[in-house]
Amino acid sequence: MGAILPVMASAAVDDHGATVATSVPVVWHALGYPFEAGSMIAALCACLAVRFYVVQTDRAQHRWTLDVPVHLLSMMFTAGLVITRRPEPLEALLTGTGIGALGAGIITVALSWVKRNTPSFDDKPTS
Repeated sequence: MGAILPVMASAAVDDHGATVATSVPVVWHALGYPFEAGSMIAALCACLAVRFYVVQTDRAQHRWTLDVPVHLLSMMFTAGLVITRRPEPLEALLTGTGIGALGAGIITVALSWVKRNTPSFDDKPTS
């Protein structure tokens, strides 16, 4: 041990040009939009896990023919939020979990958003 300390001290003194490596997130692009790969993977995995959990907990109400479009919609909304907001991985996990839990409720939220932001939008068909 006594022989190692002078070598370590010598290396520390001689290395004046050392730089500290900082981690830079990997950035991917989809349709021209940049996003952090780690955040996207975390959010999509969380969303998918929650959707499978919801389907498995109440099989009587869920059928794959109805749940697949809800899964896809949830995944697309999750990806859209990650691309738009560029969250840190923890926030991305929470976003994916929340969107996955909303499921078909996304349609209700989107419809109310369209009604609020489109003054001429009307539910009733005109005949």
